[in-house]
Amino acid sequence: MLVPVILSGGAGTRLWPVSRKALPKPFMRLADGETLAAKTLKRALSVAGDEAKVLTVTSRDYYFLTRDAYLEVLPNGDRFAFVLEPCARNTAAAIGAAARWVQSHYGPEAQLLVLPADHLIQNIDRFAEAVQQAQARAAEGELVTFGIYPTRPETGFGYIRAGQARNDLSHAGRVFEVAEFVEKPDLETAKDYLASGNYSWNSGMFLFRADTMLNALEEHAEGVATGLEQMWQGMDDQAQPLELPLAEFSELPDISIDYAVMEPAAKRSVVECDLGWSDIGSWRAISELYQ
Repeated sequence: MLVPVILSGGAGTRLWPVSRKALPKPFMRLADGETLAAKTLKRALSVAGDEAKVLTVTSRDYYFLTRDAYLEVLPNGDRFAFVLEPCARNTAAAIGAAARWVQSHYGPEAQLLVLPADHLIQNIDRFAEAVQQAQARAAEGELVTFGIYPTRPETGFGYIRAGQARNDLSHAGRVFEVAEFVEKPDLETAKDYLASGNYSWNSGMFLFRADTMLNALEEHAEGVATGLEQMWQGMDDQAQPLELPLAEFSELPDISIDYAVMEPAAKRSVVECDLGWSDIGSWRAISELYQ
């Protein structure tokens, strides 16, 4: 079972005034009239099984904006589920809550495909192939991330250094062990990364089993794992939308999933792929869509 998990939050201030706190980037309409949130939902549905809902983790403040954007794609809304955060606690808390929800509804071996709501992917066929490659590794208990082939020496993204090959490199999605996650480089370092051919952009997309992630949180981010466990005991997680309690959620550590789990974990893979990907994080990225 593959359950897409869409992370929808953040104001996208680099695109101010189009993207701002009142109307974040996922709800910005592109030239075709469609929002990034709607495009992400379509992409999620294209790889989800017929029985799986698409789970969205978002702020209470953006619940109705998100639901309305989705209803433009599926008017009956029966494929949607929501976990609502009462405050921002970064991606480790959001993904941990999603893993708890998926395990409760679909079992520990169900796989989560984590997708930011504000990315654009133009080649959906290659995306589906990359997801299939990632699923095979996730089934073996690995934490899988998606690396984007770099097209320029970009200083605004983190990078992933590839290790040993995991599959036949003729596949559309080439799979490697993760040798290292590296921070945003300076320009000269980014040029070296590009020339080496051993680095990909860290897309912020992931795929793993629910139990794999929850076990990794227990091992590497005990504060997140313990806080989620205590919070979950007092909730009815069958409710929709599921509103997380402010008192408990606000006490969770404010840490990204990269720092909390992906960097220290042992069993990690990266699927390197060319998807026509953009995080549309700047006006330059917007202008490239029209070239």
